Amino acid sequence: MTSFVLTGGHVVDPKNNIDKKCDILVKNGVIIKISENIAVEIGVEEINVSGKYIFPGLIDLQVHLREPGREDKETIESGLKSALCGGITSVVSMPNTTPVTDSQAAVEFQISRAEKLNLGNLYPAGAITKGQKGKEISEMWEMKNSGIVATTDDGVDVQNEGILEKAMEYAKTHDLVLMSHCQNEALSAGGVLHEGDISTKLALPGISPQAEDLAVYKNLVLAEKTGCKLHLLHNSTKESVNLIKQFKARGVNVSAETCPQYLTLTDTICDNYNTQGKMYPPIRSQDHQDALIQGLKENTISVISTDHAPHLAFEKEKPFVESVWGSVGVECSFALCYTRLVKTGELSLSDLLAKMTFQPADVISVKRGDLSIGSVADIAVFDLEKEWEIKVDEMQTKGGNCVFEGMKVFGKPTHVFVAGDEKLVKIGKNE
Repeated sequence: MTSFVLTGGHVVDPKNNIDKKCDILVKNGVIIKISENIAVEIGVEEINVSGKYIFPGLIDLQVHLREPGREDKETIESGLKSALCGGITSVVSMPNTTPVTDSQAAVEFQISRAEKLNLGNLYPAGAITKGQKGKEISEMWEMKNSGIVATTDDGVDVQNEGILEKAMEYAKTHDLVLMSHCQNEALSAGGVLHEGDISTKLALPGISPQAEDLAVYKNLVLAEKTGCKLHLLHNSTKESVNLIKQFKARGVNVSAETCPQYLTLTDTICDNYNTQGKMYPPIRSQDHQDALIQGLKENTISVISTDHAPHLAFEKEKPFVESVWGSVGVECSFALCYTRLVKTGELSLSDLLAKMTFQPADVISVKRGDLSIGSVADIAVFDLEKEWEIKVDEMQTKGGNCVFEGMKVFGKPTHVFVAGDEKLVKIGKNE
């Protein structure tokens, strides 16, 4: 493992309130020193990053890696490579694999595979219920002992309140965060996009905001009762933001996230039956986006994740009702948010990074997401002046579905280190 000094860069570390030009010394995969003008010792490599920005490695709490079962869509290798190319050094893998990640063996497979690849950090989430069927709670304790950092049924809302309450009690007992996909199935059944002017124009069944709002309320009430640590996935509605704010004020242990698609796009993306815009939950109207951004400003929403969901290109080419949900996103999430939120003055760079570094780390209780002395050297160096066009066929992901295709954004990583090991060089994507 090499020792090096990053020189000439501007360090932004929101957890430690660092936002200035300085150097970083790394030895044996650990951050040793951060200060101005560090002298380069014999045997220590100097990496000049003048004009660039140095961040903690980014963390994504919601990534679908598809392995095992659908390696034609994504593998752990391709997904981690794609994440690294977006400056993301740690991902939480969702359990909707085939078979579902609901057992010790399934968890151990993912961890072992990631360790052999030696790319980024993979933290598995285990299913709340066996087979994600909402009927029988999975073996949380055994999975935690094998390495899960959270429990979630991911794209499926646990509809049975009794089972959800019991799952929250188990999660609290085992000191696990329960991540909830909030969607009332009775209200959303058959819907394929946001219920509004565009769904009416296209004569397609819509999904009302209330389908999410009711499920969010249910989860918050049960979290308040059980004392469970709750994380609400991919929030998309203004009322969700209001509810989360209210329950946080009441002392409920809840965190919440939203995603780049809900911050950069509106339901007009679905016009002309554009299936790339089909998301679950759906991309909504401008008033919801405005509320989400306000929620970010107030830190009611403290995390930005991607819900990276790779599919084969032809699956998005089917008629809208039959088309699959979701989009890839790990390779462009920071650039999208930096361009939409920081360059427009909605958020400071430090505030954005907080939602993509130490705050997600806090949700899953891992020691990542900051540049503290003595911490593991997960570091992303970005050229914030680099403008580029998002093109899915130039990405590392195997997915062929990208709702952001053709968008021009700013911010591209030039170096990404995991435990002090440069990864973009390894995958041939350093610039």
